[in-house]
Amino acid sequence: MITYLVESVYMLDLLNLELDEKVLGVLFLLTPILIIFFRKKIPNYFIEIVVLIFIITRIITPLLSTSEKIISAGIGVGCFLIFLPAYFSKERRSIQEHSGLQLGIGLAFSVALSILFRTVNSTLDISISGVFQFIGWILAAMALIMIIGKQLYKRTGELTSAEAENEITPQKTKGTIILTLVLGLISVLTLIYFAFGSPTVIARWTEGNYTAIIITLISVIGLFSILVIRRPEILKRVSKTILLIWNGAFVLSLVLSIALHVIPFPATPSAPPVVVLSPAWFYHIPLYIMLVLSPVIFLDFALLSREIAERKPTISQLAISFTIGGLFLMILIFIIIFTNVWGYVDVVSLIFRNLFWLPFLIIGLGLFGSVFLIKKRSGDFKLIFRNSNGNLLASIIMIIIALSTVIGVFATTAFPATPTGSVSSIRVYTYNIQQGVNTTGEKNYDGQLALIKAINPDIIGLQECDTARISGGNSDIVRYFSDRLRGFNYFSYYGPKTVTGTYGAAVLSKFPIIDVKSVFTYSDVDEIGTAEVQILIGSDVFNVWINHPAGGHEAKLAHITAIMNRIGSKTRVISMGDFNFRQDSEYYNLTLATLQDAWLARWPTGVDDNGLNMSSRIDHIFLSGEFTVVDARYVTDPQSDHPAHWAEITW
Repeated sequence: MITYLVESVYMLDLLNLELDEKVLGVLFLLTPILIIFFRKKIPNYFIEIVVLIFIITRIITPLLSTSEKIISAGIGVGCFLIFLPAYFSKERRSIQEHSGLQLGIGLAFSVALSILFRTVNSTLDISISGVFQFIGWILAAMALIMIIGKQLYKRTGELTSAEAENEITPQKTKGTIILTLVLGLISVLTLIYFAFGSPTVIARWTEGNYTAIIITLISVIGLFSILVIRRPEILKRVSKTILLIWNGAFVLSLVLSIALHVIPFPATPSAPPVVVLSPAWFYHIPLYIMLVLSPVIFLDFALLSREIAERKPTISQLAISFTIGGLFLMILIFIIIFTNVWGYVDVVSLIFRNLFWLPFLIIGLGLFGSVFLIKKRSGDFKLIFRNSNGNLLASIIMIIIALSTVIGVFATTAFPATPTGSVSSIRVYTYNIQQGVNTTGEKNYDGQLALIKAINPDIIGLQECDTARISGGNSDIVRYFSDRLRGFNYFSYYGPKTVTGTYGAAVLSKFPIIDVKSVFTYSDVDEIGTAEVQILIGSDVFNVWINHPAGGHEAKLAHITAIMNRIGSKTRVISMGDFNFRQDSEYYNLTLATLQDAWLARWPTGVDDNGLNMSSRIDHIFLSGEFTVVDARYVTDPQSDHPAHWAEITW
């Protein structure tokens, strides 16, 4: 639900490239303050009502327009954040009974399901997609049955008066301690939201192997869950010292996994471009250490839950702590988005340029600090289920989830084959897809995919395709396109990694991509990262650039100068993209000094045989002189706010 909320706000504000009143939707994160009105006791029915509203919003939100999703998802997020403190107030005894393990392992199961749902649908959650929304309805029905069952459940014995008094009497605990513990819980949920619930995000941070990352993460989550379900007593060996070391190593490897891929950008227009190659294998060592250590977040969630329950906070302490926790999450959301749009929100956002690692360091410190407050004794870790059948069934379900995920990643991932035979003509295609959003602000992956299928290009250049982050719903449109075009046999390169804060420049090719680079030039609004690849077509090497410069004169001039210098005297050159300049500009003339404009090569007057006048276009395909342009077209439709542009070329 929070994915829907943040993504919807971002998609609509993306249309205007500025913040407006829609951003107020994040204020739903502050709703826990409402339970402060229950001064002494939260009514028994309150949790059930809040969860019921949450379930209803979860069912209807996928059916709504983007603007409506802000309200519906916001209400859902608000209900969940009200539910958490209410649950800790009402269910202390239940949490203590299993030392919080039910919550920790329940969270592990939910993350495993999230990974499964996204994997089998090429990173887009299948339970919110088309006819497969019935999965969400089934989960909703199961939740409703559990709510009804809880209402009908009768305890077999009565609490003694001493137990009853202990159940409702808060313990005198400093509010700062409760706040720190709650921030630890929020840190765990934020990590899951930012990355671990959708591992493609991690793959795009690091240019890591998506399949290996999925298999590693689902395996360690599965093994940890089964081990704790079957042998919870093993956790007694995890002393506080070991827990702190485990957390410290996890946080360090998490931050290093990002920081190793951060680059220094050119500081001045005259500075040379920064060229980034594919990372060497040892750059991925912290990544896999992080994945192997990641189950610590579920153990943290269990222990922090137990600690909060045992300290018996007052309702007001819970309300204030979870409200500040919501504010903490809100700040982290803004920081991570500002690292990408630092040039569009004056003063504040510029501070966070090239600091993609910062929110994860803050999360890690919040997690480590809260774990430090956990009491030293290890606790009595009991079986989550009271009988062996329950433990066995839960273990089998986790095994099924893990195996289904592994099967799903192989079943959906494209594994293109190298084409054979001679080639003397290809169709090239450039498309600014605006983060997969159409002209009305609706998510439109399938509409844009249908257009690609209809044109059937050989080489595709995509701009504004950097969706594998929270503002894009943590779904990877480049992978989605590549997987859904399996029958068309596309190789792919995502282009600049997400930690660099660009809007994305990706390549899909029916021919092998034999070399890849990301070229960064001076920027003054958002990072200008250009994808530079070599593609092997027959025995010829084609040099391809996917461009998306933005900003002022100096930034655009630095970009086009750098790219033309890199092109130099190369042959078989294709340079395409959303250049953000027209044919009457200095940058266009600098390009035409070496390359030809595919559109004017086919239609010298600038008007095609259908009367389409594209004299004000900013999306271009430039070619070296040995190519002949057989045809060139712009497809103006509402699938994106830019037209698609393709050219048929021969040599």
